[in-house]
Amino acid sequence: MTRPRPLAPPPPPPPAARRRRRFVGPAIAAATVGAVLLGAGAYGLSRSPSTTSTGTAPAGSASVSARGSATAAAGPSTSASPSGSASPSSSPSPSKKPATGCTVTGGTAGCPAGPPVAAAAGKRWRLSFSEEFTGTDYDHGKLTPCFDWNTGDCTSTFNQGREHYQPSQVVVSGGIAKLIAAPLSPARADSACQNGQCTYKAGLLSTARPNAANGSGYLYKFTYGYVEARIKFPATRGFFTAFWMLPAEPSYSYRSEIDILEMLGNDPKTMFMTYHHSGRDQSYAVNKGQYNNGACAVKDYSTSFVRMGLDWQPGHIAWYIDGKKCGQFSDASKIENGPMQIILHMMVDNNWQRRWNVGLTDPTLTRSLSVDYLRVYQQVPA
Repeated sequence: MTRPRPLAPPPPPPPAARRRRRFVGPAIAAATVGAVLLGAGAYGLSRSPSTTSTGTAPAGSASVSARGSATAAAGPSTSASPSGSASPSSSPSPSKKPATGCTVTGGTAGCPAGPPVAAAAGKRWRLSFSEEFTGTDYDHGKLTPCFDWNTGDCTSTFNQGREHYQPSQVVVSGGIAKLIAAPLSPARADSACQNGQCTYKAGLLSTARPNAANGSGYLYKFTYGYVEARIKFPATRGFFTAFWMLPAEPSYSYRSEIDILEMLGNDPKTMFMTYHHSGRDQSYAVNKGQYNNGACAVKDYSTSFVRMGLDWQPGHIAWYIDGKKCGQFSDASKIENGPMQIILHMMVDNNWQRRWNVGLTDPTLTRSLSVDYLRVYQQVPA
């Protein structure tokens, strides 16, 4: 993939060297996690487990299914662009929502078409997890606005950026969840933020534990499957979109990380899709040294909603953008094989952005990451 223009004189360092996450909690004063991917791509990852999980359903539901009824026809919308206001548009969802009770893709009227990859012989895809944002709030039995390592203050940030994560910054309307990053006044004193001051409040959604201090369990975790989110991200310098997965375990070993997507707001043509393994000392980047060539076109991915997907199977992962396979990595000895959690969020002016001179230039801006849906499919006997 030949990048149309460099971010800085040299190309960016490997993702693992770019991002350092700061964890807040009594058991972990400071820890690091590998880079978050930036971009709008859909990838898949696999790993050989000692035991295969079929996924853990969110609390309060016998089976994981969409909550709403079918709505608008499928297809990207040009009206749901990121807004400078803190309230999302009331326009209808830009994609078709699956009917309540969808469990077998392609076999029930109103259900989504399913992953862009065929199931293995003797298997079929099952919709294991789905949040469609059809109401006025997200399903709190499926998603939390907290990071997994929170110990009561789920709004804590990391990475020496400007943002402090707050539940109020997740707004649902018209079938869309908006994760909003806006100036925070007065600023919050917090050593996790740039210069010890959090000057932005931001939104986040994850399937993590709502309150690690209280011993709550993960809202959802899964081993193997196809995960996809349909998102629209802001193309504004200083804002950073991340859609990624970490092992769902409270030990904080963080032996691997799957970056389905990372995107720098100043360069919406470049997608970063990376798998960090072996303690993140090694990593394979789909765009390592290259950017968006081959199957994945060089274009502005911020102009409409984009389907970002990842297929994770034993010994194999593959990334997808709008149903098109962009890259893959196969190595049974390195692919994660334990349950993972899912995270979607925005960062503002983090240390990697500043290092590469693409940090925030206007500290008065408000931007949002729009999420149409988050789905996980798993293979079950046909």
